Amino acid sequence: MRTVWFFYTVILGMSFGQVLHQLAVAIREWRSTPGQRPFVPVMLWQVFLAILSIQVWLAVTYYRANLDTISILELAAFLAVPAGILIMSYVLPGPMYGDGDELSPERDFARVRPVFFGVLIAMVLVNLVHGFAVGEQGLDTDLLFQALIVLGGVVGLVVRRQRSDILLAVAMIVLLCAYIGVGYSKVSLEV
Repeated sequence: MRTVWFFYTVILGMSFGQVLHQLAVAIREWRSTPGQRPFVPVMLWQVFLAILSIQVWLAVTYYRANLDTISILELAAFLAVPAGILIMSYVLPGPMYGDGDELSPERDFARVRPVFFGVLIAMVLVNLVHGFAVGEQGLDTDLLFQALIVLGGVVGLVVRRQRSDILLAVAMIVLLCAYIGVGYSKVSLEV
């Protein structure tokens, strides 16, 4: 059982590391290169992915404390989330653009929008299907949270303005922080 959780932790750690790397590069470039400015929606979605990684780690820590065995279906459902976070962090375009760049951050983000939000929706749906398949999904905070994440993903697929992208990303960050505060206010961190 420890091998399964080690493998899972490696994938989640890779996801979290990639997100932090992207944020660190953006901050470094922004502060050290005149004329560089961050593309705010990409920066905010990276923050969202970092907080989502923390939420997933807390959820798995809670789940693992109450579990002796895991099925292949459960493992696949668990792996969908960190793998999805890793994919989403790689598809987001670089967050920095200079004044004279021919690149358009809006165009680059619009190009990856279907993949980014499609993966977000798919990873949540995999967890919902898993929860319903094993009979663990009820009308609770988890279901509400997952439904709101899917709704945010669908909205993300259709919005096309930078201001809307910023508002959606901020709303999703607040949603994640509230969920962590309500759903995981007391989690045992024993290994």
